[in-house]
Amino acid sequence: MTLGLVLDGSGFPRKSQIFPGNASEPETLQLMLQSLDGGSGSTVILDAGIASEENIRYLIEHGYHYIVVSRKRKRTFDEDQSILIKDIPGQSVKVQKVVAEETGEVELYCHSQLREKKEQAIQDHFSKKYETALDKLHRGLSNKGSIKTHSKIVERLGRLKEKYARAAQHYEVTVTANDEGDKAVSISWKRAEKANSQATHPGVYCLRTNLTDWNEETLWRTYTLLTDLEGVFRSLKSELGLRPIYHCKEERVSGHIFITLIAII
Repeated sequence: MTLGLVLDGSGFPRKSQIFPGNASEPETLQLMLQSLDGGSGSTVILDAGIASEENIRYLIEHGYHYIVVSRKRKRTFDEDQSILIKDIPGQSVKVQKVVAEETGEVELYCHSQLREKKEQAIQDHFSKKYETALDKLHRGLSNKGSIKTHSKIVERLGRLKEKYARAAQHYEVTVTANDEGDKAVSISWKRAEKANSQATHPGVYCLRTNLTDWNEETLWRTYTLLTDLEGVFRSLKSELGLRPIYHCKEERVSGHIFITLIAII
């Protein structure tokens, strides 16, 4: 399910409604805006899951402002061109504002220390598992009875690359064959981080908006209203036991959620 919220200028909820969880279609976004009385000129904040190009075109065509998480995979961040907007040890946030020449949008590249720590830990975890799998395959080449056929080894490497895709993209793997070329005798690898990726820019994400007259801090703090709300829902689903919901009728689902929200007060 997806919850739509209307907030006032101070961030207080004014109206809410529950919608189907699959909200990627423009028709669904249109229904949400109409149901919440989101008039033209309102600012819509979307996460990456619903921030498709089709939905953004709809917002532009109907006169909405928007702040959304960019889906672009290429990461970039110039610390010399950034400003500090959150100065807490270990939790600092720096942002770099860039105007996209093609669209005229503002792209706000953000670097979060907390996010960097989390992403680096995930990257290290998968890299370690990938290297362990490569080492096991390499050592198996010297064991009696193990598979050594060059084509079979290449096939297994392909499966490992698919399994550990997050880490594998940052490695160059070489299979050395015997003189006849039919048997693999060794497997070597070296780390070669993909440029402008999570590995080279951990903790960096990009916001895009058509609010060209807002400064960096206002844009970032407005977007964090969404992350604050997401934190509330994580708490609802875990500590307060909102999930699982087994009701089949909409009014019963609404009652279940309402009782859970009352528990917060």
